[in-house]
Amino acid sequence: MSPFPNDPYCYPGTDVLINRGDYRDQTALNSFESDAVFVASAKLKSHPIKGPFDVKRLKETHRRIFGNVYPWAGEFRQGIGMMTKNRSGFVVAYGPAENVPTALAETFAKLKAEQDLRGLESAKFAARVAYFYSELDAVHSFREGNSRTLRAFTSGLAQAAGHRLDWSRTATTPEGRQSLYHARDRAVMHGETAELAGIIAANLVAG
Repeated sequence: MSPFPNDPYCYPGTDVLINRGDYRDQTALNSFESDAVFVASAKLKSHPIKGPFDVKRLKETHRRIFGNVYPWAGEFRQGIGMMTKNRSGFVVAYGPAENVPTALAETFAKLKAEQDLRGLESAKFAARVAYFYSELDAVHSFREGNSRTLRAFTSGLAQAAGHRLDWSRTATTPEGRQSLYHARDRAVMHGETAELAGIIAANLVAG
């Protein structure tokens, strides 16, 4: 359900996000989105984005994954204030929409200062990815699709830094996905990234 009254991203009087298939039923939209994202994600892997890891790349990642689903793909959320989700046994709150550009600029400045995490051994790399993942997740730049965007973005970051991060290892079971959600939410709300770092470390592929 949309957490916002009169959500401008939804069809009037519904909780269904406005989409390119014009599906007004959530189940139909879920199926449409799943199929489109599967194809787009495969194309993104075979034709990765070039250039620095910055705001532009984050937006382009979202656009490539969701461009065939939502007309606002690649655009930051606007006009909806804070976002909240009741998950992992507590309410998860994300920063207000108007703070997205500033918060991202600060986060990417830190990432650049750490040379995009290049030259780090696996455990240290996992710990720093967990930190930056949680910082970007807390910003929650987009109305929908933040998690899938961040997984693709951090996989690209890992590859550029000499690692291979395969998130599908976590996504193979409901329990694995739930453990990721819990670790991610704990990092966002409490700043505790050790659990998330452990999952990332387990998803780093040798060789």
